[in-house]
Amino acid sequence: MKFTLNEIESIIGGKIIGNGDTCITGIAGVEVAKEGDITFIRNDTLIQQALASQASAIILHRVIQALKKPQIVIENPYHAFTRLMEVVARERYKRPAGIHPTAIISKTVTMGEGCSVGAHVVIEDSVIIGRNVTMYPNTFIGKESRIGDNTTIYANVSLRENTLVGKRVIIHCNSVIGDDGFGYLQMEKRHIKIPQIGMVEIGDDVEIGAMVTICRAALDKTSIGNGVKIDNHSHIAHNVTIGDNTMLIAYAKIAGSARIGKNVLIAEDVGITDHVSVGDNCIVGGGSNVYKSLEAGSMVWGSPAKPITEEKRIQVLIKKLPEMYSAIKRLVKTSQ
Repeated sequence: MKFTLNEIESIIGGKIIGNGDTCITGIAGVEVAKEGDITFIRNDTLIQQALASQASAIILHRVIQALKKPQIVIENPYHAFTRLMEVVARERYKRPAGIHPTAIISKTVTMGEGCSVGAHVVIEDSVIIGRNVTMYPNTFIGKESRIGDNTTIYANVSLRENTLVGKRVIIHCNSVIGDDGFGYLQMEKRHIKIPQIGMVEIGDDVEIGAMVTICRAALDKTSIGNGVKIDNHSHIAHNVTIGDNTMLIAYAKIAGSARIGKNVLIAEDVGITDHVSVGDNCIVGGGSNVYKSLEAGSMVWGSPAKPITEEKRIQVLIKKLPEMYSAIKRLVKTSQ
């Protein structure tokens, strides 16, 4: 990394106070930044850290006269710093375009310009891949799948047949998209497999964490909307629909045919049972189990999930149970 402060300002905007030709060779947090680094502070509570920082320049929300080093002043320093981090990350992790000699690619594959295909990647028949797609080693792309422009697929990911992936999607290591849904017909005490002949469709700007599983539908499709973020170790069963800009934190488990709305926040280790609907803008607290449908805007917690204010009262009472039990024992003893 090597930028002048003027070049950084052209990336993130804002106003430079000080020498715009200052050379920046690194990016770091305010407390660990050293000479050559650029850092940021969010608000006035971090001014003392800024004054003590060894950074060569600081992105901040207002001019600090006591700060005797170059500054970039901008309304939202955190967002600006994030934009700079995006540029640095692209430069740092960019892989060269081209196809590794060990990759196995069907002759019927259509691939756009600028793609990077890593070692031992397997791409089956009739796959369509957009421009500037990066596939890390040991990726498998099943036949008739489609991958949109500027998507990144990290090592050991498997995309089963007829999986549709949008633009600017990120799929982290060891995730499996499009495996068979868990569907069986019970007959004479036997489990008869229901063929899963549907598909998975993933929208644009989705990020899927490591070791996530998203199952294909039995007949139609499992659908992940635009802008959805799915954390590590989460499981999405067959025929599930997840609306735009919903976020699933680690170990979220969504059972078959559940319908999750837009802008929903599902916290860590939540379970949502099959065929339940969760309305738009809901918040489901960590460790909850949702057994009934939730209206839009609901804030729930607990198992079974209930309005968060009610669950908080229950938790307070649970802590008082030993005291209440002792009181009841004393009353019973006195009455005898």
